[in-house]
Amino acid sequence: MLFPARELSAWIRGLDRVRVDELVGLVLLIEIELQVWLSPYVHHRLPAALGGVGLSVAVAVRRRWPFAAVLVGVGAVAGQDVFGGHVTEHALGAIPAGIMVFYGAGAFLAARRSRLALGLGVTVLFLDVLFTRPSFAEFFFTGIMLCLLPWTVGRVMRERGARESAQRESAERLDAEREQRARAAAFSERTRIARELHDVIAHSVSVMVIQAGGARMVMDSEPERAESSLRSVERAGREALAEMRRLLGVLDSGEDPRALAPRPGLGDIEDLVSRTRTAGLETKLRVEGEPAVVSPALDLCAYRIVQEALTNAIKHAGPARVTVRLRWTRDALVLDVSDNGRGPIAHNGVSPGHGLAVVPRSVCQLA
Repeated sequence: MLFPARELSAWIRGLDRVRVDELVGLVLLIEIELQVWLSPYVHHRLPAALGGVGLSVAVAVRRRWPFAAVLVGVGAVAGQDVFGGHVTEHALGAIPAGIMVFYGAGAFLAARRSRLALGLGVTVLFLDVLFTRPSFAEFFFTGIMLCLLPWTVGRVMRERGARESAQRESAERLDAEREQRARAAAFSERTRIARELHDVIAHSVSVMVIQAGGARMVMDSEPERAESSLRSVERAGREALAEMRRLLGVLDSGEDPRALAPRPGLGDIEDLVSRTRTAGLETKLRVEGEPAVVSPALDLCAYRIVQEALTNAIKHAGPARVTVRLRWTRDALVLDVSDNGRGPIAHNGVSPGHGLAVVPRSVCQLA
């Protein structure tokens, strides 16, 4: 049964490479020993057989101990050549074994130890060729084909893998940073929306409660005033719903936030003060200095500060007069909201809230 290419590739990647090397070493050992003991051309079988064992062991351990594998491999080949074994000439498995050992030195060792292993291996094999088979062709084959070429391929593969690993780690780090920034932005946006919802609901509900209470008290004696108060309740409710729709529209990914209704700003503070007066709190607005152009964020922030201060005054100041002062300077906007209230009136000994302990004042830098 044929496996699909993707499944076969995944199966190969999942193999234990160390076990594969051990299996390959065992196969090479069997092949070398059979050729050494059965070939009529091998005259010194024992040295050749021991050399084959050394080469096979070097292949089996080349991934775990690559430096030792080079020493064992070249030592086995040189030793058996001294005693006339010449296993590389009589056993076909000896050549791929040597190639695999030097490839492992290039692929599995750090740069310095890898070069040292190559130098030692080439030196030992050069001396072996020089004293046992003095031939330029033998040296070329041994030094270039058996040592340098597989070692170079191994180094190239190692450096390529290191680059791919570094690129993968960099990509993962960038993805993690991007995800972290996205989470931080989402949290910041949720916090902003929650704060704006609180400001809208707190102010509008406070106005509606005050107006509804006043309408209930004068409903029988002064129905015209009750109707006016109920209209104020309706208007405040509509404005709160419109503001909530605008804020919730930001959460809809299919909407462009810039196409939504404009956010409130300093230009809407006069309407805010007017609604506060309608709620029964005497409120005065004073603007000092020449207004300047501010950023949308500062515009909204200043509006929310005044809105929150007036909401607290409605809820906690009791019968009072409130003054909202906007003072423009050359490089700042000073917001000052003050009242002469006596604080919340306790019901059954329990205060309805904490109110503000100090006069609210904020200074916003224009640049």
